[in-house]
Amino acid sequence: MGTFSKSLALVASMSLTGAAWANMIGGVDVGDVDPLVEETNTLGSCGPGSSEEAELCWINTVLSGDTTYGVKEEDAAYQFVDGSSTVIGFELGSPTEYFLIKNSTWWGLFENKSSLDWAVIDTALLDAGFNLPDGEELIISHVAPIGNTVVRVSEPGTLALLGLGLFAIGLKGRWSKKRS
Repeated sequence: MGTFSKSLALVASMSLTGAAWANMIGGVDVGDVDPLVEETNTLGSCGPGSSEEAELCWINTVLSGDTTYGVKEEDAAYQFVDGSSTVIGFELGSPTEYFLIKNSTWWGLFENKSSLDWAVIDTALLDAGFNLPDGEELIISHVAPIGNTVVRVSEPGTLALLGLGLFAIGLKGRWSKKRS
């Protein structure tokens, strides 16, 4: 394999690793924006008010399942994602599949997809009923992890795997030259 072909293979393999993009808060990778599953200003047939039982009833209606309600964090302290005026993040008490946020009489259920320790939401995507005119007045009365606690599995290091693959290609090239 010629030098040009090796270079081309290297560029192709590195392009497959994808762009490294992350939302950061103070140097901490908080993951991508978590998608909004459902939002409402009424819990429907689950009852009025904001009791944990009524909220869990609504969540189970939305998710069509039997979930658990984690430890509720009152007055969640959020931070803006570096460089954004609408994307906020706050650390969750425990890593879970979903999380609920509440502000006044509005509820939002989000699927936690990326960094399970962080809730990351784009406030520009929320209904005006959440009453989030700007970052100065943003108040989230509580956040609750929803669902089972997620067991963390170590993610293989992409660069380590890429390096191992390149090392193997190099060994194969040396082995092929010795056989010739």
